[in-house]
Amino acid sequence: MAAVSVTSKGQVTIPKRVRDALGITPGSKVDFEVAGAGARLKVVRKNMPTRPEDGPNILNYKGKAATLEEMEEAIARGAQNSL
Repeated sequence: MAAVSVTSKGQVTIPKRVRDALGITPGSKVDFEVAGAGARLKVVRKNMPTRPEDGPNILNYKGKAATLEEMEEAIARGAQNSL
């Protein structure tokens, strides 16, 4: 893995591969522990997205996204079938 630079404010960018592997999303909390001559990054709390388009597919659905109109039509068909 390539080294990353530290900004003048002491900030670093966590590489995408690491963020994905640890489930780190915007708003997640992380902690640093000093370990010998290095440090460990520990995820304290993962931030769950509130909208599907903001994060990973929390329902693990692989199909095409439905429009609101398609959902309303499906609900109406289901209501008709239950009568």
